[in-house]
Amino acid sequence: MLAGHAPVVAAMRPGILTVTTGATREKIIVLGGLAEVSERGLTVLADVATSLDELDRARFAETITEMETKLSEKEGSELDHAIERLDHYKSIQHQLSTTALH
Repeated sequence: MLAGHAPVVAAMRPGILTVTTGATREKIIVLGGLAEVSERGLTVLADVATSLDELDRARFAETITEMETKLSEKEGSELDHAIERLDHYKSIQHQLSTTALH
C-alpha cells in the first residue's frame, strides 16, 4: 500500500490468486470473498480457496456444466448473478488451460 493511502476492503470475484512467499509462488483458486489492504499488507478472506495442485479439474468442469444447466431455472437478478458467476468460473477454467499455469 502506498504511504498516506487509506486502508481498503473490497469484494473479490472468483479467480486465481498468486501467493508469493520469498522465492516460492503458489497459485490458489479463490471462489469469492473479501480482500483487505492495509499498512500491514494484504489479507484475503475467501469463501472457498483451493491450491491449484489440489484442484480436481474434472470436477471443476462438471460444476460449470451443472451451472449452465441450472440457468434456465433462474429469472431476473438471480439469472444475472448466475451468469456472472458462470462467466467467472469459465474464466478460471480458461486460465487453467493456459501453459503459464502448468
